[in-house]
Amino acid sequence: MASTTNKVYVVTGANRGLGLGLTKRLLERPATTIVASVRSHDAATNLMSEIEGTTIGKNSALHIIELDFSTAKSPEEITQAFAAVSTVTHIDVLICNAGFATPMTLASVTSAEDLRKSFEVNTIAPLLVFQAFWPLMQRSASAPKLAVISSSVGSIAGQEPVPGGAYGPSKAASNWLTKALHVENEKNGLVVFALHPGWVQTRAGEFVAKEWGYPSSPPVTVEDSVKGMLSIIDSATRDNMSGKFVSLTGDILLW
Repeated sequence: MASTTNKVYVVTGANRGLGLGLTKRLLERPATTIVASVRSHDAATNLMSEIEGTTIGKNSALHIIELDFSTAKSPEEITQAFAAVSTVTHIDVLICNAGFATPMTLASVTSAEDLRKSFEVNTIAPLLVFQAFWPLMQRSASAPKLAVISSSVGSIAGQEPVPGGAYGPSKAASNWLTKALHVENEKNGLVVFALHPGWVQTRAGEFVAKEWGYPSSPPVTVEDSVKGMLSIIDSATRDNMSGKFVSLTGDILLW
Protein backbone atom coordinates (compact mmCIF):
# COMPACT_ATOMS: atom_id res chain seq x y z
CA MET A 1 0.00 0.00 0.00
CA ALA A 2 2.78 2.43 0.91
CA SER A 3 4.46 2.11 -2.47
CA THR A 4 1.38 3.34 -4.34
CA THR A 5 1.11 6.52 -2.27
CA ASN A 6 4.75 7.15 -1.39
CA LYS A 7 7.03 9.46 -3.34
CA VAL A 8 9.16 7.08 -5.41
CA TYR A 9 12.83 7.63 -6.23
CA VAL A 10 15.03 5.44 -8.40
CA VAL A 11 18.79 5.78 -7.72
CA THR A 12 21.33 3.96 -9.89
CA GLY A 13 24.75 3.01 -8.57
CA ALA A 14 23.48 3.05 -4.99
CA ASN A 15 25.88 0.81 -3.08
CA ARG A 16 28.68 3.32 -2.47
CA GLY A 17 29.74 6.94 -2.81
CA LEU A 18 27.13 9.46 -3.85
CA GLY A 19 24.52 6.81 -4.64
CA LEU A 20 24.80 5.40 -1.13
CA GLY A 21 24.67 8.87 0.38
CA LEU A 22 21.55 9.75 -1.60
CA THR A 23 19.88 6.48 -0.65
CA LYS A 24 20.55 7.00 3.07
CA ARG A 25 19.20 10.55 3.12
CA LEU A 26 16.12 9.66 1.11
CA LEU A 27 15.37 6.70 3.37
CA GLU A 28 15.19 9.06 6.33
CA ARG A 29 12.25 10.86 4.74
CA PRO A 30 8.71 9.73 5.57
CA ALA A 31 6.44 8.12 2.97
CA THR A 32 9.33 7.59 0.56
CA THR A 33 10.14 4.54 -1.54
CA ILE A 34 13.64 4.14 -2.96
CA VAL A 35 14.45 1.66 -5.68
CA ALA A 36 18.23 1.33 -5.62
CA SER A 37 20.12 -0.34 -8.44
CA VAL A 38 23.47 -2.05 -7.80
CA ARG A 39 25.69 -3.97 -10.16
CA SER A 40 25.93 -7.33 -8.33
CA HIS A 41 24.71 -9.48 -5.45
CA ASP A 42 27.82 -8.52 -3.45
CA ALA A 43 27.02 -4.85 -4.00
CA ALA A 44 23.46 -5.46 -2.80
CA THR A 45 24.82 -7.10 0.36
CA ASN A 46 27.13 -4.15 0.88
CA LEU A 47 24.27 -1.69 0.51
CA MET A 48 22.16 -3.51 3.09
CA SER A 49 25.11 -3.47 5.49
CA GLU A 50 25.76 0.25 4.93
CA ILE A 51 22.20 1.32 5.72
CA GLU A 52 21.91 -0.67 8.96
CA GLY A 53 22.36 2.42 11.12
CA THR A 54 20.05 4.63 9.08
CA THR A 55 16.83 5.85 10.68
CA ILE A 56 14.10 4.92 8.24
CA GLY A 57 11.25 7.38 7.86
CA LYS A 58 7.66 6.39 8.68
CA ASN A 59 6.15 4.18 5.95
CA SER A 60 9.34 4.41 3.89
CA ALA A 61 10.87 1.44 2.07
CA LEU A 62 13.94 0.37 0.12
CA HIS A 63 13.97 -2.06 -2.81
CA ILE A 64 17.22 -3.25 -4.41
CA ILE A 65 17.57 -4.42 -8.00
CA GLU A 66 20.68 -5.70 -9.76
CA LEU A 67 21.73 -3.93 -12.96
CA ASP A 68 25.32 -3.96 -14.22
CA PHE A 69 25.81 -1.04 -16.61
CA SER A 70 29.39 -1.89 -17.65
CA THR A 71 27.60 -2.95 -20.81
CA ALA A 72 24.53 -0.78 -21.19
CA LYS A 73 21.31 -2.71 -20.67
CA SER A 74 18.40 -2.42 -23.08
CA PRO A 75 15.21 -0.75 -21.80
CA GLU A 76 13.56 -4.20 -21.92
CA GLU A 77 16.25 -5.74 -19.69
CA ILE A 78 15.97 -2.85 -17.24
CA THR A 79 12.18 -3.13 -17.12
CA GLN A 80 12.45 -6.88 -16.52
CA ALA A 81 14.78 -6.33 -13.54
CA PHE A 82 12.41 -3.68 -12.17
CA ALA A 83 9.41 -6.01 -12.47
CA ALA A 84 10.52 -7.69 -9.22
CA VAL A 85 9.39 -4.51 -7.43
CA SER A 86 5.77 -5.20 -8.27
CA THR A 87 4.34 -2.81 -5.67
CA VAL A 88 5.83 0.27 -7.36
CA THR A 89 3.38 1.62 -9.93
CA HIS A 90 4.92 5.03 -10.62
CA ILE A 91 8.22 6.90 -10.41
CA ASP A 92 8.49 10.53 -9.29
CA VAL A 93 12.24 11.09 -9.45
CA LEU A 94 14.92 9.21 -11.40
CA ILE A 95 18.52 9.89 -10.37
CA CYS A 96 21.01 8.47 -12.88
CA ASN A 97 24.08 8.32 -10.67
CA ALA A 98 26.01 5.22 -11.81
CA GLY A 99 29.28 6.31 -13.37
CA PHE A 100 32.71 5.14 -14.44
CA ALA A 101 36.11 6.85 -14.60
CA THR A 102 39.04 5.63 -16.66
CA PRO A 103 42.55 7.17 -16.38
CA MET A 104 42.41 10.95 -16.90
CA THR A 105 44.68 10.95 -19.93
CA LEU A 106 45.26 13.72 -22.46
CA ALA A 107 42.88 13.56 -25.41
CA SER A 108 45.84 12.93 -27.72
CA VAL A 109 46.54 9.58 -26.02
CA THR A 110 43.06 8.51 -24.83
CA SER A 111 42.34 4.98 -26.07
CA ALA A 112 39.34 3.70 -27.97
CA GLU A 113 38.85 1.07 -25.27
CA ASP A 114 38.56 3.70 -22.53
CA LEU A 115 36.15 5.75 -24.65
CA ARG A 116 33.93 2.72 -25.26
CA LYS A 117 33.86 1.78 -21.56
CA SER A 118 33.09 5.33 -20.48
CA PHE A 119 30.35 5.91 -23.04
CA GLU A 120 28.67 2.60 -22.12
CA VAL A 121 28.25 3.61 -18.46
CA ASN A 122 28.20 7.41 -18.52
CA THR A 123 26.32 8.17 -21.73
CA ILE A 124 24.35 5.23 -23.11
CA ALA A 125 23.17 3.69 -19.83
CA PRO A 126 21.47 6.82 -18.41
CA LEU A 127 19.52 7.33 -21.63
CA LEU A 128 18.35 3.70 -21.74
CA VAL A 129 17.44 3.82 -18.04
CA PHE A 130 15.26 6.85 -18.78
CA GLN A 131 13.68 5.08 -21.76
CA ALA A 132 12.87 2.09 -19.56
CA PHE A 133 11.33 4.12 -16.75
CA TRP A 134 9.63 6.92 -18.69
CA PRO A 135 6.23 5.16 -18.82
CA LEU A 136 6.22 4.89 -15.01
CA MET A 137 7.48 8.46 -14.64
CA GLN A 138 4.50 9.68 -16.64
CA ARG A 139 2.26 8.21 -13.92
CA SER A 140 3.71 10.58 -11.31
CA ALA A 141 1.11 12.75 -9.59
CA SER A 142 3.47 15.72 -10.04
CA ALA A 143 5.95 16.74 -12.72
CA PRO A 144 8.39 13.82 -13.09
CA LYS A 145 12.06 14.63 -12.53
CA LEU A 146 15.22 13.23 -14.07
CA ALA A 147 18.55 14.22 -12.51
CA VAL A 148 21.54 13.03 -14.54
CA ILE A 149 24.65 13.18 -12.37
CA SER A 150 27.26 14.87 -14.50
CA SER A 151 30.60 16.60 -13.90
CA SER A 152 32.25 19.91 -14.62
CA VAL A 153 34.88 17.81 -16.42
CA GLY A 154 32.23 17.34 -19.12
CA SER A 155 31.89 21.07 -19.82
CA ILE A 156 33.10 22.01 -23.30
CA ALA A 157 32.79 25.80 -23.03
CA GLY A 158 34.27 25.79 -19.54
CA GLN A 159 36.81 23.03 -20.09
CA GLU A 160 39.04 22.63 -17.06
CA PRO A 161 42.85 22.94 -17.43
CA VAL A 162 43.38 19.26 -16.57
CA PRO A 163 43.13 16.09 -18.67
CA GLY A 164 39.63 14.63 -18.85
CA GLY A 165 40.46 11.25 -20.37
CA ALA A 166 37.42 9.43 -21.71
CA TYR A 167 35.36 10.60 -18.73
CA GLY A 168 35.05 14.19 -19.94
CA PRO A 169 33.70 13.48 -23.43
CA SER A 170 31.33 10.79 -22.12
CA LYS A 171 29.83 13.33 -19.70
CA ALA A 172 29.68 16.00 -22.42
CA ALA A 173 27.67 13.62 -24.61
CA SER A 174 25.41 12.77 -21.67
CA ASN A 175 24.84 16.50 -21.14
CA TRP A 176 23.73 16.83 -24.78
CA LEU A 177 21.21 14.02 -24.36
CA THR A 178 19.95 15.57 -21.13
CA LYS A 179 19.25 18.88 -22.88
CA ALA A 180 17.58 17.01 -25.75
CA LEU A 181 15.21 15.25 -23.34
CA HIS A 182 14.26 18.66 -21.93
CA VAL A 183 13.49 20.05 -25.38
CA GLU A 184 11.57 16.96 -26.51
CA ASN A 185 9.35 16.67 -23.43
CA GLU A 186 7.97 20.14 -22.90
CA LYS A 187 4.37 18.99 -23.36
CA ASN A 188 4.94 16.13 -20.90
CA GLY A 189 6.24 18.50 -18.24
CA LEU A 190 9.47 16.56 -17.66
CA VAL A 191 11.94 18.32 -15.37
CA VAL A 192 15.39 17.14 -16.47
CA PHE A 193 18.83 18.56 -15.77
CA ALA A 194 22.51 17.67 -15.59
CA LEU A 195 23.75 17.91 -12.00
CA HIS A 196 27.39 18.47 -11.02
CA PRO A 197 27.90 17.04 -7.50
CA GLY A 198 31.19 18.82 -6.90
CA TRP A 199 34.59 17.17 -6.58
CA VAL A 200 33.63 14.70 -3.90
CA GLN A 201 35.48 12.46 -1.45
CA THR A 202 34.38 9.21 -3.08
CA ARG A 203 36.43 6.39 -4.54
CA ALA A 204 36.12 7.95 -7.99
CA GLY A 205 36.95 11.40 -6.63
CA GLU A 206 40.06 10.10 -4.89
CA PHE A 207 41.10 8.27 -8.06
CA VAL A 208 40.86 11.48 -10.09
CA ALA A 209 42.82 13.39 -7.42
CA LYS A 210 45.68 10.93 -7.82
CA GLU A 211 45.46 11.10 -11.61
CA TRP A 212 45.81 14.89 -11.47
CA GLY A 213 48.52 14.85 -8.81
CA TYR A 214 46.30 16.68 -6.33
CA PRO A 215 48.10 16.62 -2.96
CA SER A 216 45.05 15.99 -0.76
CA SER A 217 41.51 14.63 -0.80
CA PRO A 218 38.82 16.28 -2.95
CA PRO A 219 37.29 19.32 -1.23
CA VAL A 220 33.63 18.23 -0.97
CA THR A 221 32.34 15.62 1.49
CA VAL A 222 29.72 13.10 0.46
CA GLU A 223 27.36 14.56 3.08
CA ASP A 224 27.66 18.12 1.74
CA SER A 225 27.31 16.98 -1.86
CA VAL A 226 24.20 14.94 -1.13
CA LYS A 227 22.65 17.78 0.87
CA GLY A 228 23.25 20.22 -1.98
CA MET A 229 22.04 17.87 -4.70
CA LEU A 230 18.83 16.96 -2.89
CA SER A 231 18.13 20.66 -2.36
CA ILE A 232 18.43 21.18 -6.13
CA ILE A 233 16.34 18.10 -6.96
CA ASP A 234 13.62 19.02 -4.46
CA SER A 235 13.27 22.59 -5.73
CA ALA A 236 13.72 21.92 -9.46
CA THR A 237 10.88 22.91 -11.77
CA ARG A 238 10.46 23.09 -15.51
CA ASP A 239 11.05 26.86 -15.33
CA ASN A 240 13.96 27.21 -12.94
CA MET A 241 16.19 24.21 -13.59
CA SER A 242 15.08 22.00 -16.46
CA GLY A 243 17.33 21.95 -19.49
CA LYS A 244 20.26 23.33 -17.50
CA PHE A 245 23.67 22.17 -16.28
CA VAL A 246 23.67 23.02 -12.59
CA SER A 247 26.04 22.52 -9.66
CA LEU A 248 25.21 21.30 -6.17
CA THR A 249 25.24 24.95 -5.02
CA GLY A 250 22.72 26.04 -7.66
CA ASP A 251 25.21 27.70 -9.98
CA ILE A 252 24.45 27.31 -13.68
CA LEU A 253 27.45 25.86 -15.51
CA LEU A 254 28.54 26.26 -19.12
CA TRP A 255 27.73 23.37 -21.43
